[in-house]
Amino acid sequence: MLFHLAANTPRFEVFRLLNAELLHFIEQSVDTNAFERVLFTQSAIGDACWGNAPTREKFNLLFSALQAAGNNTKQQLFEVMRDNQDLEAFFGAPKRNLFDFMNEPCREALKSLCTYLYCATKDLQPVINASGGLDITDHFNDYRAQSINGNICKACGMKELAPFRAGIPDGDQWRADYDHQLCKSKYPIFAVHPDNLVPLCDVCNQDAKKAKDLFRHKNGTERLAFYPFNEDAQALVEIEIDNLRDPEPTIKVTWRTRGVMLLDKLNTWDEIYEIRSRVEGRFRSLEAIIEDEIRPRNSAHLVRRISDEARPHTIATLKRKEWAFWYQKLFFALEQIDTTPFIAKWDFVQKQGESGGEFILDTAFR
Repeated sequence: MLFHLAANTPRFEVFRLLNAELLHFIEQSVDTNAFERVLFTQSAIGDACWGNAPTREKFNLLFSALQAAGNNTKQQLFEVMRDNQDLEAFFGAPKRNLFDFMNEPCREALKSLCTYLYCATKDLQPVINASGGLDITDHFNDYRAQSINGNICKACGMKELAPFRAGIPDGDQWRADYDHQLCKSKYPIFAVHPDNLVPLCDVCNQDAKKAKDLFRHKNGTERLAFYPFNEDAQALVEIEIDNLRDPEPTIKVTWRTRGVMLLDKLNTWDEIYEIRSRVEGRFRSLEAIIEDEIRPRNSAHLVRRISDEARPHTIATLKRKEWAFWYQKLFFALEQIDTTPFIAKWDFVQKQGESGGEFILDTAFR
């Protein structure tokens, strides 16, 4: 994550209760040999899960698969889920092979149930009612309030989570998708864990991350990742500008640390969300950025405006303005180097443009 989540980030009560219900169900399954109402809590959430036929069927399929696998598998699954509820501890010491003890039918039934709980059961009105009447749109609006996390993606700082629309009630506003930091396909028991779900922009969630494993690279090597509630990359990121005399200087994202563990987490963040390629792609033309962002009147104005834009933003600005973090880093880097060659070139191009324009006008009116 570029920015960690605010300390007052609300947990979604629906997820908390469904997560607790799943754990209770798995625990009760250890010593129960028939699929009955007693497997669920004696609560409104238990009633909702038992009373909804599709949800009940997903639970039944898992129960049947566990029964066929035997008591040892049931006990191990319960212990795995019970002992890994602390996601901060899990991020600190990832367990990458949680379900190696389970056969394929059990794994598939578990994934199917957990995915359904997230995709469908969370939206059941009895579940929402049992959770204080707040649905996922309500939670999202609370999450992105300016006094909490704001409307800019915490993973990249480049995009709004969702546009606000004037005259639209809060309950009808658009919302961002919730990303499973630990993806459902590889870590299904966390599908409705309230600390595992973070709203992200569509580029981070749909285009970049998808079902990537935070703790294992695609080549199989192990890695670590930032815990989104208290770790982030913002103080470890720099922009470097090379070849300032070239027609198009090179702008690169670099890491500001030599710590092995931090470098590992930074590289995971970069690979998961494609940070470097997105930033460097955006900054591929320094001249275009100067024209679009600064619109200098002359070289002296350009120098002043670079200094202005290099000043750090307030936290409030970073919560509401797309790309604010990255542009400030860029102009700060520009301010730290000798920009005389670049400014001289820019000044020459402007004067040539003015002369060319005057020549065209003079020719046209002869």
